[in-house]
Amino acid sequence: MRSSAAFTVILTIIAGVASGAAGLVSADPVEGTGSVNSPGPDWTEAYHKNGLVIFTKDITEGRRVIAVSEVEVPPEAVFNVLVDFEHYREFMPYVKESEVLSRTGDNEVVTYARIAPPFISERDYPLKVRLTRKAAAGNDRRKDGTFKVEWTALPEAKPEVEGVVRIKLNEGSWLAEPLDGGRHTRLTYTLLTDPGGLIPDFVFNLSNTVAIPELFDAIRKRSAEAVSGRK
Repeated sequence: MRSSAAFTVILTIIAGVASGAAGLVSADPVEGTGSVNSPGPDWTEAYHKNGLVIFTKDITEGRRVIAVSEVEVPPEAVFNVLVDFEHYREFMPYVKESEVLSRTGDNEVVTYARIAPPFISERDYPLKVRLTRKAAAGNDRRKDGTFKVEWTALPEAKPEVEGVVRIKLNEGSWLAEPLDGGRHTRLTYTLLTDPGGLIPDFVFNLSNTVAIPELFDAIRKRSAEAVSGRK
């Protein structure tokens, strides 16, 4: 059994680059995204398939994750999916409940999510989320603007639920950057978390090969549907 962030990937459903990712060095490119940087010699390339690369690093506090892939829609479309917190249950893997607890202007949100991942007990986590929209030249955000979603845990924002494990370490970000003149998106995900409790080894092994790819697929599909008008 593993404690300490073995099922980090499950928390990716909610969703600054982790501080341990500074000083990046060159790595193999991911198809369509250009050069993807390895965070350094202490990081492990846990997954590299179908245009998605995932790096992980176990530390005392938990586990750090960095994942990068291309999404075939503009950055603003991806951003709109990432901030659609009230509807996460419709398209994000494992989400049982998701809501916005409060908003401060256009750039700060407090959210709550409860998840029912396979093989382990339910988890939940309130988050303080900051939204950043960087307009492109000429204020044409749709063409090549950059968008970022950053969060930290805010466990006191909602009372704990009996029988549900409260996640108290959860820091991360989504960064949506333009590719191909803004027609596509380079999507980077970072996370530092400890999901709490004891996690089976086989769940640990599934995390990088199943759950994170499922997460990116869900975002890719929802974004494409929004752009095409099917949603």
